Amino acid sequence: MIPSIATVSISGTLPEKLEAIARAGYTAVEVFENDLLSFSGTVRDAGALAKSLGLTVVTLQPMRDVEGLDGRDRQRVMDHAERKFDLMEELGTSLMMVCSSVHPHSKPGLSRAVVDFSELAERAARRGIRVAYEALAWGRHVSDYRQAWEIVRTADQPNLGLVLDTFHIFSRGSDLEVIPFIPGDRIFLVQTADAPHLSMDHLSWSRHYRCFPGQGQMDIGRFMAAIEATGYNGYLSHEIFNDTFRMANPQQIARDGYRASQYLASMLSTSTVPHKQAIQSIGFIELSTPTEHYAATSKTLVALGFTHIGDHPHKPVERWAQGDINILVNRDPSFAKQWLGHDGLSVSALGVLLENAAAAEARATALGFQVIRPEACDASHQMTAIQGVDGTLTYLLDQAGIEALWSTEFPNSQAIPEDTMLETVDHISVSIPYEDYLSVVLQYRTVFDLDLSPAFDITDPRGLIQSQVLSGPTHGFRLAINGSHSPQTTANQLIRRRGGSGVQHIAFHSRALKHTAERLQASGAEVLAIPQNYYRDMAGKFGIDPDRAADMERLHILFDEDASGEFQQLYVVPEGGHFLFEVVQRDGYLGLGAANAYIRASAQQSRLKTVSEQSV
Repeated sequence: MIPSIATVSISGTLPEKLEAIARAGYTAVEVFENDLLSFSGTVRDAGALAKSLGLTVVTLQPMRDVEGLDGRDRQRVMDHAERKFDLMEELGTSLMMVCSSVHPHSKPGLSRAVVDFSELAERAARRGIRVAYEALAWGRHVSDYRQAWEIVRTADQPNLGLVLDTFHIFSRGSDLEVIPFIPGDRIFLVQTADAPHLSMDHLSWSRHYRCFPGQGQMDIGRFMAAIEATGYNGYLSHEIFNDTFRMANPQQIARDGYRASQYLASMLSTSTVPHKQAIQSIGFIELSTPTEHYAATSKTLVALGFTHIGDHPHKPVERWAQGDINILVNRDPSFAKQWLGHDGLSVSALGVLLENAAAAEARATALGFQVIRPEACDASHQMTAIQGVDGTLTYLLDQAGIEALWSTEFPNSQAIPEDTMLETVDHISVSIPYEDYLSVVLQYRTVFDLDLSPAFDITDPRGLIQSQVLSGPTHGFRLAINGSHSPQTTANQLIRRRGGSGVQHIAFHSRALKHTAERLQASGAEVLAIPQNYYRDMAGKFGIDPDRAADMERLHILFDEDASGEFQQLYVVPEGGHFLFEVVQRDGYLGLGAANAYIRASAQQSRLKTVSEQSV
């Protein structure tokens, strides 16, 4: 199948869109009518531009409201089709895409629609043009691909075929079982779009929330299997309507689209791309630590129970560890500058533990993601990384790789103490500019075997933050992704201070959070202060014993529960840090404490205001 994308999917003028699409790797494009009509040159100029960029124009889309009309309305639409044929010839395409009618005067009836499309097809055939019919999810009388196929099948015109669009099929909940029985040569175009599961009218859902395959929650893999069974081998195109895409850099969106196209190709039975790799756990977290913050960072790590167990023999990098957690403290001032373009204490890289790191690298390369080989960054290690849209590196490790890392890069490491307070990395939370949000989802979701939670809103004192959680099958890896349109939310304040996307929280799991909290308090570590009013409500809401509630208030521990158990959490503020350390204790609880997010965000806002006032 040949990758394609519709110009409506990205922002910019027609020349800007075509250039971005070609640079991303596409050789085919659907031209949306409004992009052509607003183009300052002639239609032939537009076709010549596409051709000069190596792009085949798949179709000029869409033609609307053809079936079910009488009298003058019907004559007008047939005359309009003839003018469309003129434009198509000048543009250099021979496929007309027709959407099912939403015309208020359109009348129902299979036989009526068959007559209309038979005439349209006969007119098109005289001009050497094919007609592809698509059922819109909100069509007046035809809203299901099976209805559209019945019209196409009954009309029985060789130049009349079907458009299958994943959004229209999945949003209607249409059964896919008919698709494998449609002859592949009667399918003239396949359009793909993903989307989150939402409860709203189909038109609004389609116009604002479509996204690339891999970024939403539709079962695109099942659709691809059904299409492959038909023998279809034509254009596989993206048609995306998304408010964020319309605001974002067209080059980035086009690249994401092409990666999503490669992701679709990897689903085919003929693909040689390795399967997704499950992330088993986080092998290490690397902190870029400026010299002026090193002493305070070390003190905080000690208070959290970490032990400095090893040093890199040639670079200013230290290994701190406890339980299954490894922190690399990197004091090289050039590292964060080179890869992230910012200063300050921050998370610069993650190492994820996989079953097969080489397979993950091969998959990421095949899908078109930026893969950083060790020689590219003058590294002595042998780890390969995927570089995200924000510059952050995700190193790919398997068991052999992580053992080699410790033995070659930190050969004199001491044994990790057995008596530790913290066990594992529970989760990581990142803040992403809203226009990059879905790019990050695409990277993690298409390379790794991760589940994507439904999107939910976190209330912030300064606006709303959208959040989703990517998690591995055994919950050894959880990544919360946060984005916000509101400029003053805690997520966007972190992005401004840091100079870009980044980790907002590193959450560690503790077996005994109260003990950890008391140790932090005794060490003088700054714990995010939680207002007294929270604890009055908490004790009543959850029926917590007064003595326990008093301890939690004194230690600034937050609490939540769900049907599976209890959850406790607190936040540590590292000096000069662009993130928070979070310590949690989960006793069966499955979430990440979202119910307390507003309290945490409010406390952060209050702290930032106080720090700002003190610095004036």
